[in-house]
Amino acid sequence: MRKWNNILARVIIVLFLLHALMGSLMLLGLSTISFLPLSWLLVMAVAVHGIMGLISTLMAVKSGKASGRWYLRQNAAFWTKRISGIAILLLLAFHVTAYTTSVNGRFFLKEFTFGRMLSQILFVLAIFIHLAVSIKSMLIAKGTVKFKERTFDWLLVLSVMMLFFTAAVVIYYIRWQM
Repeated sequence: MRKWNNILARVIIVLFLLHALMGSLMLLGLSTISFLPLSWLLVMAVAVHGIMGLISTLMAVKSGKASGRWYLRQNAAFWTKRISGIAILLLLAFHVTAYTTSVNGRFFLKEFTFGRMLSQILFVLAIFIHLAVSIKSMLIAKGTVKFKERTFDWLLVLSVMMLFFTAAVVIYYIRWQM
């Protein structure tokens, strides 16, 4: 199951980056392309990934109870992934409802308030933390020889992209205030 969850995580990263890039370009007014099937595929993949992560967590908790030791410091990455994953799932509800609403089948933009902006920034931050903690183990599982160098490369690319996504959200908020 771990192998399949790792493969699914890589698919989710690609889908997420495409979705976030397209969404950011829309927020900045540079594009009008909205590929809703991509969004729903991403939600379904995240749900399956979350279920697999929950099963993995339950097995780890059962193992910890059996040994009587939790080794929290040694398992910090494991628990950080779980906590950030829960944060992602909670903030996903805010993300799905942050931008549009429907009245009688017609879609309208919602007023983008400070609270909505803050929820989207927290959402990006939770995703970044989840990815940053997961990259090393993903590269090792893939068999990457120079995983330390590749971890740094991935963190650099993800940092730049996450800053771009966050900037798009902030600019969108500023436009709503004008």
